Amino acid sequence: MAWYVISYDIKKTTQDPHSEFLNQADSVGWKVWVYSGTVKKWYRLPNTTLVGAFANRDAALKAFKNAIASTSKALGIAVTVEKFFLSACASTLFNSDVIVDD
Repeated sequence: MAWYVISYDIKKTTQDPHSEFLNQADSVGWKVWVYSGTVKKWYRLPNTTLVGAFANRDAALKAFKNAIASTSKALGIAVTVEKFFLSACASTLFNSDVIVDD
């Protein structure tokens, strides 16, 4: 399994879907936290960025699309992704203003 990162913009709607989307994304393997084994701390990612371990890029994209579809169904509204960037992680560097000890 490889690690993938996705950054996305969801079209603004009258009912903000982001909180429900994060719940749905978590259920299919996307996470809002990244762990640093070096310092044994969890770092919160930027608001519209997720990481996850998937078999390949297609599986990562499918999980993302499933989270969007599940959010639309749960809220009863159309949730539209305006743009996204999906990439495999070969090497990472991160920092955050929200850090939790292991």
